[in-house]
Amino acid sequence: MENKDKEIRAQKRRLWAELSSAGIQFPVSIGIGYFMGKYLDKWFNTYPYLTIIFSIFGVVAAFVNIFRLNSQLTKLEEKERKLKDED
Repeated sequence: MENKDKEIRAQKRRLWAELSSAGIQFPVSIGIGYFMGKYLDKWFNTYPYLTIIFSIFGVVAAFVNIFRLNSQLTKLEEKERKLKDED
């Protein structure tokens, strides 16, 4: 029982560390999308369409990552709560 509790705490710390990097993940995701779109616009001569589309993809990717991490954290907290209820 104690090993499970330690394992859940370790997973929880790892997820909190990933969530704390969200301030970096947002601009990096958007930046990657923007520069990828800008490069493709130059290559296909379609400015600004691909820049806009890929920037939106970057925003969506950032939000999806945050929601995924939040979901994992919620599941871990539920496991932790169940372990405490069993005691």
